[in-house]
Amino acid sequence: MIKHIFYIALVSSITACSTNEKSVLTVEEQAANVTTMCSENANAIQQRQKSHSLYSRLGERPGIKEFATNLYASHKANPVIGHFFEHVPKDPFIKNVTDFVSVHSGGGGVYTQRDMTTVHKDLGISLENFLAAGGDVQAVLADLGRGENEIQEVICFLVSLAPTVVTK
Repeated sequence: MIKHIFYIALVSSITACSTNEKSVLTVEEQAANVTTMCSENANAIQQRQKSHSLYSRLGERPGIKEFATNLYASHKANPVIGHFFEHVPKDPFIKNVTDFVSVHSGGGGVYTQRDMTTVHKDLGISLENFLAAGGDVQAVLADLGRGENEIQEVICFLVSLAPTVVTK
């Protein structure tokens, strides 16, 4: 049930609702739907983390590095956010994302690079940009064969970072 709720919330949040009137959710409504889904599933996420860390379920460091590598390509190709990556070097991005996700998914260690606020503060990231990046994250994880629970947990972790990333 949680799996279906997640996909319904995320799909309805990232894409337009299909009706005869072509109703479209605003980016604020989309973000609210994803935030609600994360809140409603917080206990299940916490229980999964206690059982097996997200780090291990993402394939540990090699799996997370593969995710970061594919995410870089996806972000660069994304028509909504690709311009942010015109001058972002590939290798440092992959290393920093791998380190960040590894530490924050239960892999241990300390993340010593620039924090999320510093990295994103001068970019003028909108809620639309943030949702587009989240769509890339979801698609890359799905393409890598990660399960619905893992996708949900990564998306919900990223949603928790929105206040430090979205600046306009």
